[in-house]
Amino acid sequence: MTDIIKTASTEAVTCACANDPDTKILRRVSSLSDFPLAPRGNGPWRRVAVLDVESTGTDPLTDEIIDIAVVILVVDADGAIVEIESAGQALRDPGVPIPEAITRLTGITDEDVAGKTIDLDRLERRIANADVRIAHNAQFDIAFVENLMPGLAELPWACSMRDFDWIAAGFDGRKLGHLLMQIRRYHDAHRAMADVVSLIHLLAHRLPSGMTVMGELLVNARLDTIRFEATGAPFEKRGLLKSRGYRWDAAKKVWWIEIGDDDYADEQLWLRRYISPYGPSPRALSITWHQRHR
Repeated sequence: MTDIIKTASTEAVTCACANDPDTKILRRVSSLSDFPLAPRGNGPWRRVAVLDVESTGTDPLTDEIIDIAVVILVVDADGAIVEIESAGQALRDPGVPIPEAITRLTGITDEDVAGKTIDLDRLERRIANADVRIAHNAQFDIAFVENLMPGLAELPWACSMRDFDWIAAGFDGRKLGHLLMQIRRYHDAHRAMADVVSLIHLLAHRLPSGMTVMGELLVNARLDTIRFEATGAPFEKRGLLKSRGYRWDAAKKVWWIEIGDDDYADEQLWLRRYISPYGPSPRALSITWHQRHR
């Protein structure tokens, strides 16, 4: 009787709030076993690896992966998920104490990872066999994953944070949890698999165009672009560069922006007019999804 009353109360609240413009109901993300799949159809299909890592810090040269999750999806031409082929998560002993801040964030303790190892050969094969890999803020995950498994270098990746125009799609912001709430979902854990499952829900979201976020993301990620570097840009011009969308590469000590082929001439003209009228010449490098986010 208690369960019936509880269910009835939940349904009553849901109905009461459905037409209230001041109220939104958020539902917990579905488990992978309950995830709604699209009809398989006749193809073509693509195998996509969605992954996330948790680490002892943010520097891939000095910090270590402590938690990694990978889900292999089969998607159709529109990016709809037709099959969840496999899913796995593993903890890893980093060989050093986990910082207190990381434990607070993830809930992972030294005791949780003590003695834990990952079969890297098996994991590398699973990730490599996908047609493309997706992560939210892929630059972070790629650096850690390729340090641990060098055989994955130069494989194609897509970044759900940067390779999809969330603002143009009617969303606000780019953080995973915030985006998730805008499709009226939530999760209550910051672990690798929880983030992967959340991202899968976001990727499966159907857009007004009829495509899913996944579909448009993969179209965008496959486009060749140009890394346009403002070599020798004066320090005092940094405000103009930032407002234009340039980012600072601390390793190469250069401001850069990623643009399409059609934008090259206009960007070169803007740089000459406002940043470096007397040189040096900007540097342009071709980028595919084999090099992007690295």
